[in-house]
Amino acid sequence: MGKAKDIKERIVGKAKQTLGEVIGDQSLHEDGKAQAAHGRDEQDKPKEINPLKKLNHLT
Repeated sequence: MGKAKDIKERIVGKAKQTLGEVIGDQSLHEDGKAQAAHGRDEQDKPKEINPLKKLNHLT
């Protein structure tokens, strides 16, 4: 995923988690918690490093 998508995933997950907590829906809370964790894991994953990537586009 891209960095923006990972951040969005975390935000949406946190929102679901909070909403589930406020309305007392445990499954929504757990779903949001899992989604936020997935976004955090994706964001923390090392990205592919290719220093010649832009050079390949120019040729």
